[in-house]
Amino acid sequence: MDGIKGRVILMTEVKTIAVIGLGLIGGSILKGLKDKGFELLGIARRKETIDQALTEKIISEGSTNLQLACKADIIFVCTPINKTVETIKLLSSKVKPETIITDVASLKGEILDFINANQYPVRFIGGHPMAGTENKGLNASCENLFEAAKWVLTPSKWSNQEDLIKISSVIEKLGTKIVIADPVLHDKAVALISHMPLLLSQSLFGLVENYPDKDVSGLAFILASSGFRDMTRLASTNPELSRDMIIQNKENVIMAVKELKKYLDEFEKELIENEENFVKVIENIAFQRKKMFSPEGKNVL
Repeated sequence: MDGIKGRVILMTEVKTIAVIGLGLIGGSILKGLKDKGFELLGIARRKETIDQALTEKIISEGSTNLQLACKADIIFVCTPINKTVETIKLLSSKVKPETIITDVASLKGEILDFINANQYPVRFIGGHPMAGTENKGLNASCENLFEAAKWVLTPSKWSNQEDLIKISSVIEKLGTKIVIADPVLHDKAVALISHMPLLLSQSLFGLVENYPDKDVSGLAFILASSGFRDMTRLASTNPELSRDMIIQNKENVIMAVKELKKYLDEFEKELIENEENFVKVIENIAFQRKKMFSPEGKNVL
C-alpha cells in the first residue's frame, strides 16, 4: 500500500461499519465486506432499499435515519456528490470522537476544504474508489466491483496515521490498492481520465444524433457496433452523477478539454502532412495502451 509502512494494528478495533447510501458503490462495499467479521449497518433514503438489503443479508440493521450510523467505528458516505458535504456536516457533531468518516465522491478538493475548515474536528479521510459502471442502484452492486482497483485516500488535517492505517486495512479487504493523493492534484487527474471521458462520450453520441445529414445519422446508428458502444458507454451514466462530476470539477475539465483540442490539432496536422509519422504515433499509442491494462481490463500501473 502506497505511503503506509510498518503497519501493526488489530482489526478487532473496527467492529461496526456503516454505509450511507446503498447504491452501486455503497451496496458493493457492503457485499464486499460481508462475512469479513464486521457488523454492517445500512442507511438509505428509501425504506424499500433498506428492506432489500436486509433480505439479501448484507446488513444486520438498517434505517432511513442517519442516527444509526453514529454507532459505527467507520462510516462510508456513499451519497450523491452534491449531498456529501451536507451529510458529513450532519454527522460531524453527532459521531463518537474516535469514529472515522470517509466518502466515495470522485471530487476531493471542495470536500477537504470544508472538512479542514470545519469547527468540529471530525476524523475524516476522503476516499475515491476507481471503479464503477454506468448503472446505479443496489441491484447494480456486486461484491467484486473493487477487485484489483485503485482506491484513493486524501487525509484531512483532523485525521492521523493510525486512522489511515485502520481505514486502509478495511478497504484492502475489498481487494483494492490504496493510493494516497493530494486532493487538488486528484481532482486535476480525474478530470483527465474520468470526467473528460464522460463529456467526450456524451459529445460523441450527441454528434451522431444531431449530425446534419439525417440519412447518414440514421444509417450510422443502425450500423453502430462494439466501437461506438464502447466509446459511448459512459453517455448512459446516471445524469445526477454526470452533472455533479462535470460541473463541480468544471475548471479542471475545461482545462483538460483545451489540452485535448491542442492535441487533436497536432494529430490532425500529422495526418494531413506526414502520414508516416502519424502511423508511428498511433503504433506507439497502441503499444502503451496495451501495457497499461491487463487482459481483464485492470490497470496494472
